[in-house]
Amino acid sequence: MKATVSKNELIAMGFKPNQAKTILHDARQIMVKRGKTFWGNPRLQVAPRAIIEEVVLGVPLEEDDADGKD
Repeated sequence: MKATVSKNELIAMGFKPNQAKTILHDARQIMVKRGKTFWGNPRLQVAPRAIIEEVVLGVPLEEDDADGKD
């Protein structure tokens, strides 16, 4: 499992494009508030998976299996 999530991955999970963008923005802003200034770059199109799961969505993200099996 990757440590970051991109906008396209969130869209593939079923979120609308604007929802995905907002989720990434919120997660990056949380990281900036925690002192991680790297995440303050608005052109950055990824965010930490752990922050998205814990704080923004409150549920673990499910990745699609490449072979289609559970």
